[in-house]
Amino acid sequence: MKDTTNLFIRIHGMAGGQSACRVAGLVAGHARINLLSPENAGASLGAQWFATLIDRLRTEFPDAVIRGIFDCRGRRASALAAMETGLDAVLLDDDLPDDLKVRLENLGSKSGCRVITALPDPDRIYETGDDYLPDAELDRRLSAFLAG
Repeated sequence: MKDTTNLFIRIHGMAGGQSACRVAGLVAGHARINLLSPENAGASLGAQWFATLIDRLRTEFPDAVIRGIFDCRGRRASALAAMETGLDAVLLDDDLPDDLKVRLENLGSKSGCRVITALPDPDRIYETGDDYLPDAELDRRLSAFLAG
């Protein structure tokens, strides 16, 4: 069984988040997961959308430890909005100038939001496919992935 503590689970909506919380809770006895927004969500979906989704999941799964990571690559200004919404981390482009990164890290520290500029190795990122798969299949595939 894989440990979900260092696994990033990319979701596209509530169904993916619910599946991740259900399956991680069943497999590990408790859910401890990092939910990653869709790629470049800062440029299209907005931080408030993702923060609301994470808040709803935390309400629905109160025993789960859920960290929301918002992908702001391609739109740095979205990081500020994400920090204001209380998300746990923002993902920014890896070519971020050092002085800007330091300023963003300082701002993020005030709300507990980390700034990251690189994702973990691809084997630590699980793509749910919740934008096209039905709920039962989401659960089945994630269960198989965590068991392997």
